[in-house]
Amino acid sequence: MAEEPGADKPPATSELINSNLRSLHDRHIAHGRLDLHSVLQEPQAIDNFCSNQPIHPTEITVNHNFTGWTIEESVRDYSPDNCYKVTGEVMQGEKVAVGNRSIPKKIIETIRAGGHHEIDAEESNGKETEDEILQDVGAITQTIISASPNSVGPPIQPCAMYLGMEPCGTYGRNGLTLWKSPFLPGFKGLLDTQITAVVWILSRFFGILPKLKLIGETSLDSAEHEYIPTVETRTENENRERLRGPRYFGGILADSMGMGKTLTTIALLDLLASQNLNATEEKGKKKYRPMLILTPNATVATQWVDDISQFASPHGIKQIIVSGNGLQQNQGKRLVRILTNKEFTTEWPPDLTYVWDEDKQMAGQTVIIMSIDTWSSRTCKIRGPNKNSKGKSEYYSTFADMGREFSTLVVDEAYKVRNTATRNWASVALTNRQFTLLVTATPCMNVMADLLGPVKILWQNVLRYLIRIGKWGEIKTRYETSEDLQLLVNLALYDDHQLVAGWPPITAKDIIRERKMRLDIEKIRASLKFLESLAILQRSATSHLPVHWDSDAFVSLEGLLPNVNNYTVNIQSDRKLETDYQEVHVDLLTRYLQALSSGKKQEEGNFPNSLTGIYRHFQIAAASVDLFHLDQLLGANGFGTKAEHVKIMRSMNVNLMHLAPFLLNPWDEMPEVAVDYVKLAVRGSPVLRYILHYVKENLLGRDPNGKIKKLLIIEASPILAYFYELVLQFLLINCQTLHSGLNPDERRALVASFNDDSDHSCQILIQMYTVGFAGSNLHKSCNRAIVASQAQSFAVQSQAQHRIIRVGQEADVTVHRLKVNNSFHAFAESKQIDKILPELGTRAQGPMNDVFVDLLNLFQNEVDDAWKSPEAQRLIRTRRLTADRVAEPEEDKPGSKSMKTNDGASAEVKAAPYGFARAPRKSLTKTQDKSDKVLGKRKRGDGDRHDERIRESRLFQPGGFLCLQTRDQYYAEYRGLPAYVKSKFSHAKNGLRRLLSYGNPTNNNATPRVWKVPDLDNGAVLERAMELTMRIRLGTGRLEMLPLPQIDVSLAPKPMRERLAVIIGKNDATHKAVEAAAKKRISAAKAKSYEDSRMLQGINEAMTLLEIDEVFEAEQFKVPGTGKGKGKGKGKASASTSAKKPEADMEEVAEGSASRPETTSAHVMGASEDEEEEDIEHELGDGEDLDEREREDLYGAGPIRHQKEDSDDELGDIYGDAAPAGPTECATDFADIDIDTTSNIIE
Repeated sequence: MAEEPGADKPPATSELINSNLRSLHDRHIAHGRLDLHSVLQEPQAIDNFCSNQPIHPTEITVNHNFTGWTIEESVRDYSPDNCYKVTGEVMQGEKVAVGNRSIPKKIIETIRAGGHHEIDAEESNGKETEDEILQDVGAITQTIISASPNSVGPPIQPCAMYLGMEPCGTYGRNGLTLWKSPFLPGFKGLLDTQITAVVWILSRFFGILPKLKLIGETSLDSAEHEYIPTVETRTENENRERLRGPRYFGGILADSMGMGKTLTTIALLDLLASQNLNATEEKGKKKYRPMLILTPNATVATQWVDDISQFASPHGIKQIIVSGNGLQQNQGKRLVRILTNKEFTTEWPPDLTYVWDEDKQMAGQTVIIMSIDTWSSRTCKIRGPNKNSKGKSEYYSTFADMGREFSTLVVDEAYKVRNTATRNWASVALTNRQFTLLVTATPCMNVMADLLGPVKILWQNVLRYLIRIGKWGEIKTRYETSEDLQLLVNLALYDDHQLVAGWPPITAKDIIRERKMRLDIEKIRASLKFLESLAILQRSATSHLPVHWDSDAFVSLEGLLPNVNNYTVNIQSDRKLETDYQEVHVDLLTRYLQALSSGKKQEEGNFPNSLTGIYRHFQIAAASVDLFHLDQLLGANGFGTKAEHVKIMRSMNVNLMHLAPFLLNPWDEMPEVAVDYVKLAVRGSPVLRYILHYVKENLLGRDPNGKIKKLLIIEASPILAYFYELVLQFLLINCQTLHSGLNPDERRALVASFNDDSDHSCQILIQMYTVGFAGSNLHKSCNRAIVASQAQSFAVQSQAQHRIIRVGQEADVTVHRLKVNNSFHAFAESKQIDKILPELGTRAQGPMNDVFVDLLNLFQNEVDDAWKSPEAQRLIRTRRLTADRVAEPEEDKPGSKSMKTNDGASAEVKAAPYGFARAPRKSLTKTQDKSDKVLGKRKRGDGDRHDERIRESRLFQPGGFLCLQTRDQYYAEYRGLPAYVKSKFSHAKNGLRRLLSYGNPTNNNATPRVWKVPDLDNGAVLERAMELTMRIRLGTGRLEMLPLPQIDVSLAPKPMRERLAVIIGKNDATHKAVEAAAKKRISAAKAKSYEDSRMLQGINEAMTLLEIDEVFEAEQFKVPGTGKGKGKGKGKASASTSAKKPEADMEEVAEGSASRPETTSAHVMGASEDEEEEDIEHELGDGEDLDEREREDLYGAGPIRHQKEDSDDELGDIYGDAAPAGPTECATDFADIDIDTTSNIIE
């Protein structure tokens, strides 16, 4: 096609994009691999393409030989000895050398185990919160709970005695006891954590533990049709009395991820069902009611179904009922019955009427399982305002209206009910039930407000109980403030007064204090300890369980999870690639600094939208310069590399051969054989080079048991994940990505394939940070992971790794974290460390202090060696932090043939083998800046440089240059440096200076420092100790400390470097500085837009607990944004609220019949489109399990606007380079949202 006059896009490029990437191709993937037999068909063509290396359609051994040979030939020029430096021996063996010292095993295990706090510090679905400043506060609160001795539960032996347990084996590295019980015949080996959890929950359900009965014909009372309780000895009776707890009618099971909470809960439910403990006695007659399990999505619901089917005993759970989209594949499983929406809501099957017949014992042995979104859409409706609702619409439960009740309600991943303003929360709170169990590893996920939703749900039955026994009047008058909880110290644990710790107004008071940023760890600890003791059971690998009453013997849980060896791979690029990368990085850094300055000039903390797109490009370029250029080329031609574009390419069956033309330079020949394609793929990607090297060395062939070896790759960017997948499939490896385009059935099938060990199962799985982790346990056949991209949050990164680090993992696990030298990866690491240090600081107490001090002294030789180096002595003498001058690099670029690009140059487009055409490559557009004019004023001479050196040396007094400083203090110091210093600042020299500061500058370090616990009071010393723990956990050397994504750019063109230097000199903003500036603004924004504000409307700090309780009672179940609510009491805060959309009834229309129920329009209520969007996000969550009609009721007709759990768009896909679609639209959709974008999103 001829180019039209004035057209900007070369037709050849656009046509090639349309033909290769946007047109449907035949699918040539078989068993997750590219099927070259179907691509090439002719045997001779296959032989030529594979360089006469044999391949086979199904024989994995033959194909592995081809894979190994092709990788060897493709990466031959990149010697592992020169390109990859692997660190990480600090996590191996009994002790590890550090200079001339060694790290004791005890310290290593303490640090390794301590990592589980970060794993539980964030949402289980891998989502990073939209507000990382307040997330740090929430993580601190979460850490206090998880480290509390109030949350570890009762002793092991008394629990074993009560359950009639006997040892039946051992488990894990430390030989933890496995237990079996005649009361739980379906369970052949329960752990200490699980038996203590079952007993703890029973003590919260019943107060005094019920006597258990042996189930069998010999123990059956034929007259009463009841099993006879076992005869207790005096010791057993005293033990049962001693295990008594407060009758709370529920609790929060918050054991760390991977520690078997699901199996614990199933054991509990099976025990309740088999012992008839979930039957209530009313008017002398027993009432039997079913149990209900609500899960975060259909994937997890299916996991529950499978586990119950496997472990349920013959006299326990006898019927499983499921309903909801994505659960149809459970048809035919043991005990399972599937109901349609119509059957579940309006036409309950006649043969299942016993479920709601309270006289039928079978009702109490039935469990209903569905996703919480489906449950809320089907049972929680909205009715209009009435005379008692103060003009507000209200939620109501259709099941409650029908008189349907449950004996036990379990909410898995209970973060789904943390917000009391949502339909999910209302649907649970409105469900009539006797007992409530909330299961979550993160009772406090982001802020303390996360506790309010669970606390209010658990309080409902407690209040009824206290009123019924006549104690509520006394309790509510005695405890007027949260400080009055100290009166509970001298009362027995089972005293009914202990229940007041779960009174929601007390939690609300703490939330108000936290929202005002008056964080005091000790006050939070004092306030939470009573709630912890009452309501929360939380253990992690750092926990020690007591063995007996009043005993000093403890069992460490550290051996519960497998050994994990962490390594960091420092990847060195070749000079040609490094030169190309530095040019790209300079351009991106220039744009970044201009965006940063632009954001600083706006309202405090408000970032320009383009910054997120720049982060995305930084990330892609660090992994592959070629993919960065591909992004630029496609973007200039109406396509791109964002998630939506990757989705299109997947749907078009694009493979590496279709993508290859876009990776070519103008002077490159089109690949003709397989090796050439792989060489092209690795040419610009140091990360892919290492992945292929790792595959060749560790994955080909079989393990000693004859099974194939598997690998989990963890990635942040959709295009990078897709690229790696295409290359590995091209190499005949079954590689697949767990991405957002998969429906629930496809996701389950992929996880099952990866957990399988057959030859045609998925061998390499790529896990996206931003695709939900819930239900993705990947440990059954895999014990290797590569972290190809670092997450913005270390906690999210740890969660992704822990998909293969679970209870049940039988092999040691190895994790290799990839870090390309002198790249954006250094800044990503620096940001991770900045964010994790506040949480680590909360653990600087007790035994951890001793570990910190030991580490400081063990690693002090690093400081001593640094003092002896010539570089250190020169730095101390000159006090100059600017970079030394370097020789200009020689220009060495190959010539190129003429070709046409989008800036108007001419191009040659040539036909290539297999119908491909050579794609023109878009040249990198250099960012122009007004600084060009500054550079042209005059030529700088040696005299200017001499003057600058003198001025620079005078910036620091001799005693101040090596003073101890925290990271924040270093950032603040950098920000205040003169322009001429910042423009040439060397962060490597500053890092050396920081290391030297931990020496003894008073005598030139002649007498090395010896650290003691009081030294940890200095924030800089504590930071050093915490960083050392992170180094051990990551298996790395020094950690980065960078205020900006700066690297050595000495290979970049001189004009670009000079322009960048001027911009750096002018810039006085840093990432950390903007975070600090944003704190006040974000705190204020939270009062308007964050979900906890809707939970606390009408509440202020001056109100009494009773006044707060009255507001809660008045506002309970009101639909946010309808009518007007007023606060009460002497504080009388105005309840200014944003109008929110009341969700429509979501009852699915019967097939071919009834019309939709009448709904309330959000626009009538005054809600904006963005406010509707935010409310939808809070109400629905992921939405993957809803039927089409249910989705339409929430989202409106058309495509789904939100799939919270399933969006795998990375940072830049929030906005990319375009204007944002809406401020709340993406607030919690992406894993790697940083504070940079948060303020803009909230705004």
